[in-house]
Amino acid sequence: MEPAASRLWRPRSLVIAVLSLALQACATLSERECRNQDWYGIGADDGYDGAPASKIDAHREACAEYGIEPDTEQYEAGRRDGLVHYCTVKRGFEIGRQGLQYGGGCPAGSDREFLRGHDLGRRFYAVDQELERLDSDLRMYRSQSTTPDLGETEQRQLYSRIRDLEFERSRLEAERRQLEWELRRL
Repeated sequence: MEPAASRLWRPRSLVIAVLSLALQACATLSERECRNQDWYGIGADDGYDGAPASKIDAHREACAEYGIEPDTEQYEAGRRDGLVHYCTVKRGFEIGRQGLQYGGGCPAGSDREFLRGHDLGRRFYAVDQELERLDSDLRMYRSQSTTPDLGETEQRQLYSRIRDLEFERSRLEAERRQLEWELRRL
């Protein structure tokens, strides 16, 4: 039979291992990335993702564990070049279309075009989310309407609800067509 202390050790070891992995997952860079020291490339990637200038602080903290200090000049040069690709109408639309928030990474003045695309993308996202919800509701109500033991009143209420949802769906489809027209003009 196994000693009690040994049985207690396993859960503690597991908790420690899980916490260790969780802390490593919080690090912005791996040891390999810190040691590679391609600070321009790391900055360019961060810029392309719209990261604010303060992101270097998280990298500094992650690499301090390995005794490595980021090259802030190279990082910022790369981040600025990455932002050139991020702070565009097209990229703003892509980010908004995914339902993601704008993190404020674009320099003052260059964010106007990004935000124009982002706003349109967010509107697409909202309409598509609502259409998905309506489609789900319509499927549910249509399924319920075929139940054989429904009373006449319940059936009328279901058909009325289906009609209202179909009307709302038509309105949203028209709104989506309007958004598609705006996208072509973007």
